[in-house]
Amino acid sequence: MPRRTGPTDPNIIQLINQLKKKSAETNVSIWKTIAEKIEKPRRKRAAINLSKINRFSKENEIIIVPGSVLSSGKLDHPVTIAAIKTSEQTKEKIRATNSKFLTIHELLDSKHEVGKMRILI
Repeated sequence: MPRRTGPTDPNIIQLINQLKKKSAETNVSIWKTIAEKIEKPRRKRAAINLSKINRFSKENEIIIVPGSVLSSGKLDHPVTIAAIKTSEQTKEKIRATNSKFLTIHELLDSKHEVGKMRILI
């Protein structure tokens, strides 16, 4: 029998279940897509640099990274970034441009408009 891959962290498993539940309740597919990306093994999850977020985002947009945000590069416009994790150095760079960092769990509980969200992988 093949070995199980995917998350073993109970917090990540809980987040995946919450994302799927929210998708079913609201009939919004973005939550299910994020859950599917997070279900992948950790080595296959997204690791996005700030420079890529800067290139592919617009001002005041909500960027969702189903993985981690890395500190390479910089932002030149304010955005809200939601990810599983990031470093303190990255958070400082995000705050320096009046941008916000949220965990995906915090974003799920917030009342942000789904139309302004974009997933980066």
